[in-house]
Amino acid sequence: MIHLQPSWAWTPEGVLQDPIVSIDDGFIVRCSAAERYPPVHLERLPGRLLMPGFVDAHSHAFQRAFRGWVQGRGQSHDDFWSWRRAMYGVANRLSPEGVYAVSRLAFLELVEAGVTEVGEFHYLHHQPSGQPYEDPEELSARVLEAASSVGIRITLLYVVYGRGGIGRELSPEQRRFASRDPEQALQAVERLRRRGPAQARIGLAPHSVRAIPPSWWPEFASFDGVVHVHTSEQPVEVQDCLSEVGMTPIELLAHHGLLGPSFTAVHLTHPRGRDLELMRGRSSNLAVCPSTELDLGDGFLPLEARRGIHLCVGSDSHARTDPFEEIRALELHARALGGVRNVMSPIDDGPESLAAALLRIGSAGGARALGAPAPAIAVGHAADLVAIDLRRPAALGSPPLTAAAFSATREWVDAVWVGGRQVVRDGRHEHRDAICAAAVGWLGVPDLRASSEP
Repeated sequence: MIHLQPSWAWTPEGVLQDPIVSIDDGFIVRCSAAERYPPVHLERLPGRLLMPGFVDAHSHAFQRAFRGWVQGRGQSHDDFWSWRRAMYGVANRLSPEGVYAVSRLAFLELVEAGVTEVGEFHYLHHQPSGQPYEDPEELSARVLEAASSVGIRITLLYVVYGRGGIGRELSPEQRRFASRDPEQALQAVERLRRRGPAQARIGLAPHSVRAIPPSWWPEFASFDGVVHVHTSEQPVEVQDCLSEVGMTPIELLAHHGLLGPSFTAVHLTHPRGRDLELMRGRSSNLAVCPSTELDLGDGFLPLEARRGIHLCVGSDSHARTDPFEEIRALELHARALGGVRNVMSPIDDGPESLAAALLRIGSAGGARALGAPAPAIAVGHAADLVAIDLRRPAALGSPPLTAAAFSATREWVDAVWVGGRQVVRDGRHEHRDAICAAAVGWLGVPDLRASSEP
């Protein structure tokens, strides 16, 4: 049994000071005030805030391979679509070994930043030629193995990709993503569910309305699990969908019965008409990825989308891996858009209620989107925990939760436990050096000068 005593612990009842949190067989079995005679083997964590682990609801691990290589313009016009062409270059040169190595690097960064579960939106399935591997789920298995080796929980969201865009066939660069038809994709999901590992969850991710023929959507409506879709990320996607079916992407998904508590729209930076009303009315989730959305020039999530919708955050392209930055960007971008402060704060707020709301988006919000139990420091919950070091000048004088939500960065993460197993100690994963060394040869991008149309 493990006994921890941080200076503070954030529990469903609020912030406790100097509590004892006991862990047995991966679960929390006690969380109580300090005792006169504490357990003999007590690990004291002075100056640390113990919190539930973050849940990253939207990740493309392989895209970590070209961080830093797309921050200089290689042509006269650079936008989301030219970035996508560079991404295709990376996607098509990664072998199974490369997918494993880069995924481990991405997951290492996540867990060292305090993330205990990731939703991996996975769309590398075949050889670059489009031919399946001997094991059709070879690359999915490599990603699952990478998560297991790092010690992070994973929900693998199996991506379906049926066309190259609205009115377009798949391009040669997209053959690696392709699904022959909905049945093939759903069968792959079922095979992955059977092969495990037992703690991994498998969901479905029809990539976007531009990548899915309209006739395929009814096949996905009865899927018995979580469904994630890239939605309204770019204005041209919305306009093309209106031209093709007379509906916005959200209206199309609602029409086919996909919206609901198990559905997550990713991005939604350009909603129109009834989109937000439909999302609220069907109790759907919205995964916002502020760092990537800024990096790609997608735009800002509209102010009105930050109220009344179940929000979560993701690292997406891994342009930056810091859940603290992602959650506070939701509030700070809203202030810039609305010209007011404390936009997402409850009306009856105290000094830490806004911070608590943002931290819940980063943990429980992501868990809801992945169909996972909400992380909490409470008896019976899995011991998915992160210790934040508040012994810093930047934290001095701030309430603990406010310091975590508005001042902390990934560098403040001191320790991480996943299922009671400590995977980060003193800010480092025990296999950091080996994981980084194995990934080095796979990093970079072959050609930034190519252009692409949407």
